[in-house]
Amino acid sequence: MNKKIVLFLICATGINIIINSLHAQCTDWKQLQVIDSIFTNPFFGISTTPEADKLNRPFEYVASVSGGLKIYNNNDAGNPILLSTIPKSNLGNLDVINLYQDSIWLYVCLGNIWDTTEMAGLAIIDVTNPSSPQIMDYYIYPGLTGGSGAVAIQGPYAYLAANKNGLIILDISNKNKIQFKSKLILDQHFPHSKTGSTSLYNARGIALQGHFAYVCFDRGGLRIIDISDANAPIQINQYCFPALIDKATAYNNIVIHNHLAFVSIDYYGMEILDISNPKSIVQLGWWHPNSWAEATNDFIIWSNSAGHANELAYDPDCNIIYIAAGKSDLVAIDVSDPQHPQTCQTYGTPDDDYGTWGLDFYNHKVHISYIWSPVTPPHSNYTGFKILQTNCTPTDIKTPFKKIECSLYPNPTLGPIHINTFGQNINAITILNPYGQVVQTPFYLNNEISLADLPTGIYYINIQTQNSIFLKKLFKR
Repeated sequence: MNKKIVLFLICATGINIIINSLHAQCTDWKQLQVIDSIFTNPFFGISTTPEADKLNRPFEYVASVSGGLKIYNNNDAGNPILLSTIPKSNLGNLDVINLYQDSIWLYVCLGNIWDTTEMAGLAIIDVTNPSSPQIMDYYIYPGLTGGSGAVAIQGPYAYLAANKNGLIILDISNKNKIQFKSKLILDQHFPHSKTGSTSLYNARGIALQGHFAYVCFDRGGLRIIDISDANAPIQINQYCFPALIDKATAYNNIVIHNHLAFVSIDYYGMEILDISNPKSIVQLGWWHPNSWAEATNDFIIWSNSAGHANELAYDPDCNIIYIAAGKSDLVAIDVSDPQHPQTCQTYGTPDDDYGTWGLDFYNHKVHISYIWSPVTPPHSNYTGFKILQTNCTPTDIKTPFKKIECSLYPNPTLGPIHINTFGQNINAITILNPYGQVVQTPFYLNNEISLADLPTGIYYINIQTQNSIFLKKLFKR
């Protein structure tokens, strides 16, 4: 047989295998279904980030910029009712930008990220009773202006992505008294040959794993920070997609699952990175629809891209990433093959006047917020939020996570403990005595902690993952 024909057949077979593999990723996909939505007058607040109640109650927390914090009751499907509001005047007169809930505590990022006159801050709200939320405390950092973009919680500390102020670490062990711990201003001389405007370098998104913080630094790419010493965080690495160097760059948000980081990079889509070694980041995959803008410095081109990737979430049951995609509203991406991410559905169209900014995922529902931004991307004339039901069932699961489990070993122990959460990311660990008092909030690396400093006795290990909370009894010899 002719060598050229053989080579063609081999290549064609390989291409066919790849194509079939990609299509198989979304074979069982079922369309997202809207189950709740509300749109409001932007004069009373612009929705940026929605947060589903993590105590399985029918409440929605919405960051509403100058409209403060708004809490809705979603009990009557299709008819969300505004239950309560905390105005910005009660929060140091700072806009509400982003939210994160941990148990009864709602952490509120303060300071408008588009208004360079506002400071960065954090508030802690007790949402035991959402109809009457209680402000425990709020903290305003007396540094540079520029607001705060996101917050992550681990143990007694809050890690605030504070725009121009970089990373701010706050002690939140006493919810009634937030205390400054440390900060790290990030260098602006990476990755471009010309730095450009300092206003383009902002700590926007953050995710934690072990004793590392991964910070999305807008035009400055992704920064990896060692936070093992909360008093002295130190940057150990930095990364940028080579195609974006010396082009318009916006690292916006990040979520982490095991050794994979999923990073939204605005008009240029999403990267999938291997972070097994934080000092050596490796790109595994890249998602970028053909209709989205290519790498450019032309403002008209990138601002009019069919999509702008911002907040995102990972569904561990179905290996799906959900992205708030600006003019493209919401995109569901199958990442079961990290090297070949595949679009399963785009909910929304770039041809209308709707555009999203924020996103949350909880109990197989996607919560997206629509931002009023008629002049700048995503060029949206409406604000509010929607809740969409996903249709992934246990029979659709493509990962080995069949049951939600957690185990500790060895038990009893002389000190070292390995925690097996069977694929779930650990968000926080606390050690309690038999009376329920917190005796230690250990740092953990590779799912390992140590009780070596604790006396012999019985302890309970509280382990919070992205899906569950476990309480395990343990004996220290």
